[in-house]
Amino acid sequence: MRNSVKFTVSIPWKEYDEMEAVRKKAGVTRSAFILETLSAWKNARRRENAVRSYVAGYRETPEDPALAEALALAAAEILPDEDWT
Repeated sequence: MRNSVKFTVSIPWKEYDEMEAVRKKAGVTRSAFILETLSAWKNARRRENAVRSYVAGYRETPEDPALAEALALAAAEILPDEDWT
C-alpha cells in the first residue's frame, strides 16, 4: 500500500510563480507546501462551519439580556481588578 500519490495539476503561470516564491521563502518542498495549504484550507472550512453552527444556535435560542447582565456583574465581582495602564 502506498502512502503518497503523484498527480498533475494545471494552474496559471502567475499563481505558479507566486506559489514558488512563497514556498522557496518558507524553505519547503512543493509537496510540503501543498499539504500545508490543504491543511489550512480544511481548518478554515471547519472554523467556518463552527461559526455557522454557533450563529444558527444563537438565532434559535438568543441570549437573555437579563441573564447576560447578571453574569457580567457576577464575573466583575469575582475576577481581580487589573491595571491596564
